[in-house]
Amino acid sequence: MAGSATPMMEQYFALKAEAGECLLFYRMGDFFELFFDDAQAASQILDIALTSRGEHGGTPVPMCGVPVHSAESYLARLIRAGCRVAIAEQVESPEEAKERAKREGTPSSKALVKRDIVRFVTAGTLTEEALLEPRRSNVLAAICDLRGTVGIASCDISTGRMELEECAPEAMSAALARLGASEIVAPEEWEMVPAGAILRARSQFGSDDGEARLKRLHEVAALDAFGEFSRAMLAAAGGLIAYLEHVGRGTLPFLLPPVLRSGGERLAMDEATRASLEILASQQGGRQGSLIAAIDRCVTGAGARQLAEDLSAPLTSKSAIEERLALVRFFHDDPLLRADLREVLRSAPDIGRALGRIVAGRGSPRDLGQVRDGLGEAQRIRERLERPQDRPALLVSLLPALGGHGALVDLLSRALVPSPPTERSQGGFIAEGYDAALDELRGVSGNARRAIAAMEARYREETGVSALKIKHNGVLGYFIEVPAKHGDKLMAADSGFTHRQTMANAVRFNSLQLHEEASRIAEAGGHALAAEEAHFEELTGAVADAREAIAATAAALARIDVAAGQAERAADGNWCRPDITESQSLEIKGGRHPVVEAALASAGERFVANDCALAPDNRLWLIGGPNMGGKSTFLRQNALIVLLAQAGGYVPAEAATIGLVDRLFSRVGASDNLARGRSTFMVEMVETAAILMQASERSFVILDEVGRGTSTYDGLALAWAVVESMHETIRCRCLFATHYHELARLAESCEALSLHHVRAREWKGDLVLLHELATGPADQSYGLAVARLAGVPEQVVARAKSVLARLERGRAETGGLAAGLGDLPLFAAAAEEVEEDSTDLLQKELQSLDVDALSPREALEILYELKRKISSTDR
Repeated sequence: MAGSATPMMEQYFALKAEAGECLLFYRMGDFFELFFDDAQAASQILDIALTSRGEHGGTPVPMCGVPVHSAESYLARLIRAGCRVAIAEQVESPEEAKERAKREGTPSSKALVKRDIVRFVTAGTLTEEALLEPRRSNVLAAICDLRGTVGIASCDISTGRMELEECAPEAMSAALARLGASEIVAPEEWEMVPAGAILRARSQFGSDDGEARLKRLHEVAALDAFGEFSRAMLAAAGGLIAYLEHVGRGTLPFLLPPVLRSGGERLAMDEATRASLEILASQQGGRQGSLIAAIDRCVTGAGARQLAEDLSAPLTSKSAIEERLALVRFFHDDPLLRADLREVLRSAPDIGRALGRIVAGRGSPRDLGQVRDGLGEAQRIRERLERPQDRPALLVSLLPALGGHGALVDLLSRALVPSPPTERSQGGFIAEGYDAALDELRGVSGNARRAIAAMEARYREETGVSALKIKHNGVLGYFIEVPAKHGDKLMAADSGFTHRQTMANAVRFNSLQLHEEASRIAEAGGHALAAEEAHFEELTGAVADAREAIAATAAALARIDVAAGQAERAADGNWCRPDITESQSLEIKGGRHPVVEAALASAGERFVANDCALAPDNRLWLIGGPNMGGKSTFLRQNALIVLLAQAGGYVPAEAATIGLVDRLFSRVGASDNLARGRSTFMVEMVETAAILMQASERSFVILDEVGRGTSTYDGLALAWAVVESMHETIRCRCLFATHYHELARLAESCEALSLHHVRAREWKGDLVLLHELATGPADQSYGLAVARLAGVPEQVVARAKSVLARLERGRAETGGLAAGLGDLPLFAAAAEEVEEDSTDLLQKELQSLDVDALSPREALEILYELKRKISSTDR
């Protein structure tokens, strides 16, 4: 790469321009090389040596490389680091390059092998087994706005599932949080683009274009059979498919017909709620410590991915939830059947992802073997599950999808060896007896190898050189090798051997007979490889033709695995089946937090269970008590029990009756969001505002320590107003934890509000936290005792105690923070007073006007004046 414009450098820069912001993997022989800034970035991420090659503009060109045979592991690390990679492969051989050079009149010695970007590797478009997490879906989403509605198209190309939905702009972040997309594609110059999204031309997000692309993809004249998709959904689908065509260089991956998702079918949760409840990831960012880690008992990767989807989007339909619960109960009540089923499932391969690779053109003989074995296991499972007479409705609907693949399984069983290899370039994956011509070619090759072995023995006898060996390598092919001291004997003119190569300690020769046998092996081997390749194409075509039926089998197996896993978890933890009702009640007896309980159990400790009983006439619980007393745990555990129940699983409780919830909100804990310039209090207020604006009467809200991030008076005022709003305006089920004892006075005016506290006692100067919930207000906060428990120096605690005593004397004399709150009107009445002030002013002014005596100009001036007065009053 010396100089400034070598042909290779020109080719590299042209490909790099096409790659854009992606790192460019430039194929050179057995390596993918990276240059310039790409090399510097990749060398740091991959921790590999950074070297240089030639010069450009008078400075050395930075370079690093990775071997082609192990590129996948390096790609995985780059993708996890947030990179995108363009793969530039050699698209012609050196011989073809020389032939082209001759035709173009260029010296063949200067012929440069053509290269082209064959694929873009991005976080949302992975199919390789080594690049994917087995127990996590890999979602790619495209979003766009169309006349005030946001369309969302999402897919997991590793399994082919595609969904289309729409939402209001303010609900977009919640929808994206539910999807948990690895990569998001959005149109350029859109003010609502999420951070980190890949921007594409607005022209690619056309609804007509999206509809046409879907029709071409699925070879249909109309999309009516798939669902009634809105223009916003189709526009997003157009952007999604256009992006997939771009990264696949015109080749689309496996995509099933799109599924219409309605927003009302799922329990809505915003991003803050998902993070607070730690559904799929803990606050530390990993799976450990999350809800799914505590309940996942699935034995297949597909089942674990389905469980994650269930927890991310619980149901709101009573009948659909009951169907799932009935299937869990079926397996829960038959432990022998459950154990047998899970044993079979444990050995079943991930046929959904194997199918995705095959249809995308990236499949291997091993993937074909996985489809064969997986479909065979599915038939076994079907036969086993058809025996019981009391099969639940959901199982009855799933069983047909587990069969119907007999002909394909038979074909793959006859065609493939028991354990096919991951690479097909060396052959050896077609079973003996499937193709007589292939068997004959293998026989020729095998006979020739046996002939070479016999030839080696004969040559040793004829030459008297017992160390003579016939070897093979990729450069010379087959050759005869003897130690250097015997070389002269074979050099004789009448020896029948031809000298090939002299080494330090050996001499290599050829012979006419060896050449003939080697040619026979090479010819037969080449024909055998070609025959196996043809069979591979035939078998992948047969699998691709049945892709929708195979995908349905994979989905059915995943659903069965989830239900059996939920039953296993319920049996292990003594969980109960929840009763689902249409009422606005929430009755949980002996409820437990699944994650905290598991953590305590591993340490040999017991979790203290607590009851919760919310009803229309007792819908808001105000909970006090000391820090570390278990308030936040109690709030979260009830939210998680609602989530688990509506996801269709058993719950950690003695008994539970769940009135269906439409939206779940959690404002428990907050941290500074410095990246967005938000303090803890700002984050708290943003989340609280979202709840007050979006919660409905059927929602379930948990609020912890609202108002704690600002001054005491401001905090108490905000907490007071929020409680009143939840009680009087929204009227939903709510658990509200607080340290403001003054809020207890709200029980006097809010008839559906009740007071509760977590119990604690001081014993010989030490604080004993009982973690039990009791009725009535908290008697004190035990803040100083908690400080002592946390290790605050004794002199500081003592000083705080004296300050507290003085403050409490002052409160007794003046009435404290709550002085004057007794006569405060309720939330609704206060709002009416504010509204009446502005209305009265306007009314008096209008009544004093003689409208008939006003000129148009005077009327306009009065109108402006009234507007100014109302504005100043509002301020």
